[in-house]
Amino acid sequence: MGNLPTLPSLQLLCGFSNQEAAHFCFVSPETYRRWLHDRPANPTAIRLLAIRAGFLPWPQWRGWEIHEGFLFPPGVSRNGLAPGHINGLPYWRELVRHYQRQDRERQADALGAARRAGLS
Repeated sequence: MGNLPTLPSLQLLCGFSNQEAAHFCFVSPETYRRWLHDRPANPTAIRLLAIRAGFLPWPQWRGWEIHEGFLFPPGVSRNGLAPGHINGLPYWRELVRHYQRQDRERQADALGAARRAGLS
């Protein structure tokens, strides 16, 4: 997951109280308090809080974040991608391929017409 913020900073990013963070991590409030003060936190709990805070825990998504249901690439903080945008990507790609094919066909037709006009 790279260099994640500390447990308290992840808790703050999530906007959780200690009680809410403990509940979210599926542990007792006492266990959560121990993690904050004198014991290392469970790595799975840190990952859960990090995901809730907007971090994506997979190396190929390094720098990407999710906030309020929108996906943001590294360095972008406005106009994130909604799930519908992502679901539509295969269709957009197919539409681009279709227009590229049409453009190649038009260029080939125009070149053929120019050659025929030059030969006549």
